Amino acid sequence: FPLRILNRRDKERRMVDANLQDIDERNQQIMRSSNGMNEPSYICNRPADLGTTQHSKCPGSNNPEKLLLLDGTEVYGRIGNNLMEFLHALQYSRDNDIQLGVKYGSWAMRLLPRMWLSITGDQSEWEAQFERAFCIKIIRTKVELKNYDVVRLETKDLLLYKSNQSFEEYASFQQQALRTLYQNYNTGDGTTLAGYGTRDMCAGIHALFGKDSASAIYSVIHLRKLEKVGYTILAAVSRHTGCDPRAAIEMRPDYIRTILKPLRMLDYPIVVIGDGQNIEAVQRLLDDPEIGPQIVFVPEEAVWNGGDMTLGVMSNVFIGNPASSFSGFIAKSRLALGKGHNYLFRARDNDGKWQTVCGDSCVFDK
Repeated sequence: FPLRILNRRDKERRMVDANLQDIDERNQQIMRSSNGMNEPSYICNRPADLGTTQHSKCPGSNNPEKLLLLDGTEVYGRIGNNLMEFLHALQYSRDNDIQLGVKYGSWAMRLLPRMWLSITGDQSEWEAQFERAFCIKIIRTKVELKNYDVVRLETKDLLLYKSNQSFEEYASFQQQALRTLYQNYNTGDGTTLAGYGTRDMCAGIHALFGKDSASAIYSVIHLRKLEKVGYTILAAVSRHTGCDPRAAIEMRPDYIRTILKPLRMLDYPIVVIGDGQNIEAVQRLLDDPEIGPQIVFVPEEAVWNGGDMTLGVMSNVFIGNPASSFSGFIAKSRLALGKGHNYLFRARDNDGKWQTVCGDSCVFDK
């Protein structure tokens, strides 16, 4: 994925996104493995670029007396927001050269092991792995905080945090953090911090495609209405990116068709994921004679946030809602893992044709 730097003054960033490789070529691409020997790496038996790059040193080495602490159990918003809050905490730590501390049992330690880094053996070894993976320090008692100048940020402030790094540095670090997560995705083994069994991140893929999971060609549509504020949020995104202020919520058949037909993806399954609120949009897609026969849903027993997320991340084509942080997290993950064909920022041109108006890297726009 050739990272493109956004320039808000440059109207060219609203052009159609870069020419991406053919879907079949991407599925056959040999990705780097964790040992850097050019062997393929996989998620749910599907190729993914898990990368090898590690940043040279952990934050705080030049500022050892300060600590950004994630504590408490209160979070702002749903899971997409919460994941972004954690990624932004990592970013704040790096931007300000401050050690990141996570209170044992806090929201961050409850969130991540449900999907990544489940506890599969000795807990002390797991804690050491958790700390190494993200350059963080697990804090168990208040006594450990006495030697620090502690910085605390509300989760809403973390969500809204704007990095002072260049776009290129910001997006590069965020992608590395995402690859670290997916290097440790859960497969149904192990437990959470509270001792509950974890679920398989591949559950949705396996439930739909079974033994063909590795080779299945499919698209994912993320339908997210965002309750009563959806159109308001999307309108704000529209003012910033130029995307249509309604299309990504309504997901009308002509909108979907203009994406999938040129890619010859209307002959393959179209998986719909979402929160179940946008019944009208689902019915429109089902009623369409061309799209309807390809619509499939994840079996109820396999539906959960992690499984839905991975379905989107590992799909051949992803169509999401840029007003949704869950869609945004999926799109960011796809770019971090070397996946193209993300469609979030679309609008009609002067001839009435749907076009991408803000390219792939817009999902990292600060």
